[in-house]
Amino acid sequence: MGPARLMAAIFPLLVIVPVRSAHEADVLFLQPLGAGRLIDPTLADAERQAERGSVMLCLTTDDARVADHVGRRKAPWQIKRRDAAEAAHGYFAALRSALAWATERQGMPFGAVLILEPSHPFRPRGLIANAIDMLERDAKLDSVVSVVREYGNLWTADDRGQLHRVTTPIGRNFFREVAGLCLLTRPGTVAGADAMGKNVGFMVVEEQWALIDIHGAEGVAMARRFHDLLAKSA
Repeated sequence: MGPARLMAAIFPLLVIVPVRSAHEADVLFLQPLGAGRLIDPTLADAERQAERGSVMLCLTTDDARVADHVGRRKAPWQIKRRDAAEAAHGYFAALRSALAWATERQGMPFGAVLILEPSHPFRPRGLIANAIDMLERDAKLDSVVSVVREYGNLWTADDRGQLHRVTTPIGRNFFREVAGLCLLTRPGTVAGADAMGKNVGFMVVEEQWALIDIHGAEGVAMARRFHDLLAKSA
């Protein structure tokens, strides 16, 4: 399957980097990481997609500081500002609003929507390219999402707080979605009840460092330690 057909099926591509709140941006994503900021690796991952075809880069945020930081990059980012009323409707509603806004500015429909969350700053090489290839090759898929395989014994709690061991046949696989690393979906799926739909393709992530998730001081410290390791090994 040649590149021309891939681009026709998937591109133009909308890449959304959502920053959910001003508090999140202030405490986490604008913190230093090496010579840049914690949000920068995700922005760079988004910008690299422009090398593959027609791409619109969209940041959705309610924070003027992160909007200014992104606006000073060389890449042509589009800034979708969210107000408090829009943010109150939830994460998927914000994505739908960003898609509608970007489609109007683009003047034509997008082939796919790629969502990269800055809470996951480190992505394995080829992850996004593989997601694009998977969605292009299987027209039945609504979306492709990164997941990790869960090992060991799992437990669940019922409504009364009682714990129960999850018993399954030997060899059954469990997966936990890590959508913040990479979620590639179709525009019609975003317009539905959620951004994934029913038919979902999995990209299993094996690299433990890719699971660094920034939601507080511990995540920030882990990201900085891994960044320093990368710098020393370069």
